[in-house]
Amino acid sequence: MKNTRYQDLKLAERGALLSIWAYLILSVLKLTVANLTHSESLRADAFNNITDIMGNVAVLIGLKIARRPADDDHSYGHWKVESVASLITSFIMFVVGFFVLKDTVTAFLNNEQTAVDLHGSIVGLFSAIIMLAIYFYNRNLALKSRSSGLMSAAKDNLSDAVTSIATSIAIFAASFNLVIIDRLMAVVITCFIFKTAYDIFSESVFSLSDGFDEEKIDTYTEMIAQIPKVMAVKYIRGRSYGANIFLDVVVEMSPDLSVFESHAATEDIENSLKQKFDVFDVDVHVEPAILPDEARDASLALVILNLEEQVLNGRNGALLSPQFTEIRADGVMIDKTQKLLEQHDQLAIAGYQPDRISKKTFIVTYQYYEHGQTFAVTSIWRRQTGWYCQARQLTRKTTESKLV
Repeated sequence: MKNTRYQDLKLAERGALLSIWAYLILSVLKLTVANLTHSESLRADAFNNITDIMGNVAVLIGLKIARRPADDDHSYGHWKVESVASLITSFIMFVVGFFVLKDTVTAFLNNEQTAVDLHGSIVGLFSAIIMLAIYFYNRNLALKSRSSGLMSAAKDNLSDAVTSIATSIAIFAASFNLVIIDRLMAVVITCFIFKTAYDIFSESVFSLSDGFDEEKIDTYTEMIAQIPKVMAVKYIRGRSYGANIFLDVVVEMSPDLSVFESHAATEDIENSLKQKFDVFDVDVHVEPAILPDEARDASLALVILNLEEQVLNGRNGALLSPQFTEIRADGVMIDKTQKLLEQHDQLAIAGYQPDRISKKTFIVTYQYYEHGQTFAVTSIWRRQTGWYCQARQLTRKTTESKLV
């Protein structure tokens, strides 16, 4: 997955480069025409494009640094540099927007009268068409590469397309000696600059401060709760490094599960989150669930039933304790080695009765039918690292009727 993300960021660099060249050409064109036609709104739009050049350069640098692999000082990688680049872009836009607004308001208060040429309106429309095309290209590329930095640049492209249309309208009005409309529209354009800068700033700060979407947390929680063996999701913490999602998950499971079983469940959680929601990295911690005594005993009783059935049919010698002893129905006592030599047909347990006598000890009784005879069994199970059969005693019942 890491190699794929590195390729995604490299792909996103194309959009940043395209935006840089487009803004460079358009800003030169607009400044030239603005000086010739005396349009304040077109000049404001040109300065807006200049800020976009600097912003996209920052995004491009951020994408290149973000592709660097993890090192000793950045164990999670350099993914967050992409968000830092977006933050720098917002600062640049705030500063330049302030100066554009200052110059426009000054000209408005001084009531400076300048002639406005209609050719500026044509330049604005041409710029709007170009930026709209680049917006769609960068938006699709950002979705494909999952680049938050390029998506911020795409939003700026759309804002520029809108402001260029507004510029054309203002210049058209000003060409009929309504110069005040041109300057008022320059103020509106500056507000668009501030709005876009604020949006990018908010998203960047949210990511850098480890903010995370609560709706996603709810979705992840609902999915994890459906995974077998998970009794409850205690909490989930999420954070984003660029477009990569990192999750810390704490779940509660039955305290009677083995380490192997708990680990297998955590693997299911990790794989499900990565496959269904494209989560980059998941750290799952398991805590024992607090069960009512009845529920806990019932759960353990079912586990031991399965283990006892394996011992009865000689399918798993590892379940016998090293100190295992068994008193057979004929009164002969055997140990683990002798028990493992026995062979049985497929036997079924009937009348299973579990009795927990301590936290680590169960005594179970049941009956089984073999070779026309019914046998009663008393079996002692003790928990060490796992559950092991400590001792068994068999008694031949007088009735020879087959168990139902």
